Amino acid sequence: MILTENQLGAAVSSSKSGRYDIVKHAIEWIHLNIQSEEFRKLDQPGIINKALSDIVTGVATHERMEELRKKIKRSKAASSEQEGC
Repeated sequence: MILTENQLGAAVSSSKSGRYDIVKHAIEWIHLNIQSEEFRKLDQPGIINKALSDIVTGVATHERMEELRKKIKRSKAASSEQEGC
């Protein structure tokens, strides 16, 4: 769910996390999802809006980010093994 600019501003302002923590997590979320179909079709402002919305709505949790990190690491390891054969 992508929030409107007003909704997003209100959510960030009222969040228990600090604004800088939200931005930091949004950047991490973007790096983890930049190759996904959902993010590839967006322009830069759309990517930022989507990431911030995912953070404040609870879609992008620390647990989910850790799962994606592990998945990416496994994928890179598998690619490296295939190249070595």
